[in-house]
Parts: sequence; C-alpha cells; structure tokens
Amino acid sequence: MDFSCEHKPVWVGRIAVAACEECAEVDWFSNQGPVDSSEAMAALFGTYDLLGPLDALGAPCPRVLVYAPPSARKRRNLDALPRCVWLKAGPQLWMSTDGEVLLLATTQPLLFENLIRGA
Repeated sequence: MDFSCEHKPVWVGRIAVAACEECAEVDWFSNQGPVDSSEAMAALFGTYDLLGPLDALGAPCPRVLVYAPPSARKRRNLDALPRCVWLKAGPQLWMSTDGEVLLLATTQPLLFENLIRGA
C-alpha cells in the first residue's frame, strides 16, 4: 500500500471498502479488522449476474468478465469503487467499474475458469 495517498473507507453494509484511485489498490475491512478479499467480494458482489467474458483493451489481461447487479440497490455497491480504474483486488485479481457493471480480470487461467463456473 502506498501511504502517500489517502485511503478513506466507504462502508457498504458490514464491509468497509478502501479503494484508492491513486495507487490502484483496494483493501477490505469489517468492525473486527481486515477481511479476506474473496470474502469481501463475495459479500458485496456475490449476487451479481455474469454477463460473460469480453475482450478488453487497457485491462491487466486480454479478457475480462462482466457482471451486472441484480437490482438498483445492489448496483449502489459499485459506488464504493472509483470509476474506470483497475484496482488490485487480490492475488492476481483486478476489478473495475463504470458505475453500471463490475469487471473482473485475472492473469491466472484457473481463476478465470472458476469465476465463470461459479456464476
């Protein structure tokens, strides 16, 4: 984490999201302290619908997965993230949003396949 920038957490339910546009990192917290990235992402975006893979330009890898929120209430979870910035969300996993959909990118083929099967 780059401590020269400011990481202000935004609470979304029981998860605090500290997403930094400057250093392109995201950290996850709860009242008890740090939360594993996969647990936090499942809590915030686990009900999102996989629209499918998409060829990508400017992403950390050539293909990304596109997820749509199931409701306007769940779409508000995306407000915790800066728009149009790739954030390192976990080991070999990046995320981005335009405010309407969630994009996930990974350089690990097995994780890519697991994300497709898990939807």
